[in-house]
Amino acid sequence: MYPAGARFSYFGNNKGMAPHNLHPSDRFAVELLQSRQLGRKFANALAQPMGLKTKPLHRFEAGVSLYKAGDRVTQLPYVMSGRLDAVVHVPGAPGGQIVPISFRAGEMAFLSYLFNQLPSGSDLLVGEPSTIQWLALQDIEACLLRDQSLLLALVRFLGQRLREVQARERSWAARGVQPRLCAGLARMTADLPSRADGRTVVVATHEQLAAACGISRPKASIALKALEGAGVLKLGRGWIEVLNLRGLIERAG
Repeated sequence: MYPAGARFSYFGNNKGMAPHNLHPSDRFAVELLQSRQLGRKFANALAQPMGLKTKPLHRFEAGVSLYKAGDRVTQLPYVMSGRLDAVVHVPGAPGGQIVPISFRAGEMAFLSYLFNQLPSGSDLLVGEPSTIQWLALQDIEACLLRDQSLLLALVRFLGQRLREVQARERSWAARGVQPRLCAGLARMTADLPSRADGRTVVVATHEQLAAACGISRPKASIALKALEGAGVLKLGRGWIEVLNLRGLIERAG
């Protein structure tokens, strides 16, 4: 019933889904790991009362918009495989947009839609080919109201997400282009599954990476070329191989 590439578990601890290359000196990376662990724990707890095993699967190719800023959100996607990106449009920012957060297998893609009728404040795009299940907001809210343990799990997750955002702001405020780019790449490698050949390859274009790090594409390309010249990275068309993860983390500051 489910795609062979899906990395998720409806029950248990979602072993194998947590980032595994995080460096303890990157406080934001630590907070991000904890956020994802709590987010997956919350989504996992919803699996049985929401009847996820009976819900249909929906497959989308990269680039598809699931909803746009200003849309009324009535259902949320549970990510079975792939990646969804929240895209925030920021007038005057390099490139005009940033990707503050991505959602991966085992996570439910939501920001602030529960218990309110507010429109979406960001786009939700398919970052790479993905399989999802749609969950109606009213059904999620009903489950939370029936089960206080679920509501407490949600509060814990949202509290941790706030800590993550604060750590992100502190971590990035004083960073230049290359440190910010290195930090973004280091975090992306943390989500990668292990490869049989042992390589660390991030599938992303310069434009996608720049958006994720909140910098312009030209500046990102210049910084990437410099990192390639230093032997830290190898650049390809639509992919970046990390040759020296330790060097990448050190350059992130």
